Amino acid sequence: MGMILVVDDNGDNRFLLQQMLSLNGYSVISAVNGQDALDKVHNTTPDLVLMDMAMPVKDGWTATAELKAQSRYSHIPVIAVTGHTTYNELSRATAAGCIDHLEKPIDYEVLVRKVAQYLKKNEKQLALGA
Repeated sequence: MGMILVVDDNGDNRFLLQQMLSLNGYSVISAVNGQDALDKVHNTTPDLVLMDMAMPVKDGWTATAELKAQSRYSHIPVIAVTGHTTYNELSRATAAGCIDHLEKPIDYEVLVRKVAQYLKKNEKQLALGA
């Protein structure tokens, strides 16, 4: 069904997202900050990343921009998971390379819908060689 990387410095948030996604049959790995996320991507190449934006060590904006700058990984969809939902913050996430956002606290139905939507789009793009 797809492997999803959940990135969040808050252990409770990581656990909650992992549980929600696992209930829907997804394989889930996690990272505690943006640098850890980049390391995990290099080792596992997930099909989708749920990226918290405000984290220590390396924030989600920086990690997403670095991920998207690498042609080998630029196809991986990144969804911002954030409580920072002002226009400026969401614009910053989009500029970094996020394709969408999920607002905290996470709505289960919205999470499941968006994950399925972007995994399906990514599969089609990969099949077309994009």
